[in-house]
Amino acid sequence: MSPQAEGANAQIIYDEESTYKTDPGTPDCKVLPFVTSGLKLDRNLFSSKAITNSRNPKKPGRGKYNIGGPIALEINPYIGTILKHLLGSNADTGADPYMHTMKVGVLPVGLVMEVGFTDISQYFKYNGCRINKFDLSVNSEGIIEGSIEVMGAKETVGSSSLDATPVDLGHKPFDAFEASLEEGGSAIATVSEVKLSFEQNLDGSVYVIGGGGERVSLPAGTVKISGSLKAMFEDLTLYNKAINHTETSLKTMFSRGDGLGSAGNESLEFLIPEMVYKPKSPEVAGPQGVYVDLEFEGYYDNSTEATTLQAILKNTQATV
Repeated sequence: MSPQAEGANAQIIYDEESTYKTDPGTPDCKVLPFVTSGLKLDRNLFSSKAITNSRNPKKPGRGKYNIGGPIALEINPYIGTILKHLLGSNADTGADPYMHTMKVGVLPVGLVMEVGFTDISQYFKYNGCRINKFDLSVNSEGIIEGSIEVMGAKETVGSSSLDATPVDLGHKPFDAFEASLEEGGSAIATVSEVKLSFEQNLDGSVYVIGGGGERVSLPAGTVKISGSLKAMFEDLTLYNKAINHTETSLKTMFSRGDGLGSAGNESLEFLIPEMVYKPKSPEVAGPQGVYVDLEFEGYYDNSTEATTLQAILKNTQATV
């Protein structure tokens, strides 16, 4: 009996495309550490409706290829390429260490991503990938978790990898002891949980006749950023901001060492410069401490950052 593929031996690698749905001329892939992967091809079957003087059905027709799925991650300081393909605009500054400032802008062409089952030498390559959604969850303990939702255009299966020697930048994820928050420009220490969601709103419906069932393109839509914040109920500061529709901001920061970006001193921050809370009164769930749970939505009006979401990453990479 042949050996069964084991998840512990699976690998995801990725590289940037310069032409949509086309491998780079000289692949220089990076390893993406992940928790679970739902990236896959799926295709519907369409049953025949013909009446043929028999109760037996005829061969079904084929549907379009739907390539995509979620990938669960642990947030580490070497996911700059992923963040660039999430937001679009990136500026690299500094000289070892480096700072990468990413904002909402025109998306890069795309990514090629490969899910490799290395123990049985089977590799599923996906071209024309874009990141449709990013979720971040920050709690008071544990590793900082996140996920991306990928959409792609083309699958190729083979017995050899796109890149047999991908670059492994290592995996040292941030944890809650390295996290801090600023709300409205000031440090806040009463929050027990923050969730953030960035939606790209890609148009995954672009298929054409004669296109072999593959997506032709993945146009970007208007982004949406939303989330929630759970804080100890000590006063009406946050609630009044919500009820009065007062603009505020939220910065979520992860930093180790001095946070300036040298090895062992990396940092990453996400800033929503303009946002408002959805009003919701505190609830009494029992005799324990009372919390205020507020959902929020970000936007761009006139912030100096000129973006709905800004990510600043400091690490040892010259470019991301």
